[in-house]
Amino acid sequence: MKDYEEIVAFLDQWGCFQKAVFFLLCASIIPNGFGAFNLVFLTDVPDHHCFVPDLNFSEEWRKSIIPKTVLNGKQELSRCSRYRLDVVQNLSDRGFIPGRDVNLTDLEEERCVDGWSYSTDVYLSTVVTEVNAIFFLVFVLPTFIFETYSVS
Repeated sequence: MKDYEEIVAFLDQWGCFQKAVFFLLCASIIPNGFGAFNLVFLTDVPDHHCFVPDLNFSEEWRKSIIPKTVLNGKQELSRCSRYRLDVVQNLSDRGFIPGRDVNLTDLEEERCVDGWSYSTDVYLSTVVTEVNAIFFLVFVLPTFIFETYSVS
């Protein structure tokens, strides 16, 4: 049985042609890194909370309509829910003050039916902020894009 050296002897030594082909192939791979890692920035989800339409709320209710949650030891606005707008509107119209006249934890919450408001501290725009479909974009789209990119 022939060993490796005998099999590849017809290729000749590691000469100029082999070096040129090797380095050109290496150089052609560099743009792939940019294409793969730009997804990190394009599909990043900025800080967000439920969008609250411009309704006739008092300033106290406008600040309190998004429930606060503890995330990683910090108190933040909830990303997935808000207090029901019709209930908050009614309480605001009657002059109740949140936290004093109304216990906020007793109010019914609803999901973000009007979309989300996004922070522009880090990114002005991402795919997530443009399409406004958080859960689809967080779980489905990055995987789909990566798989499509990997296959092609």
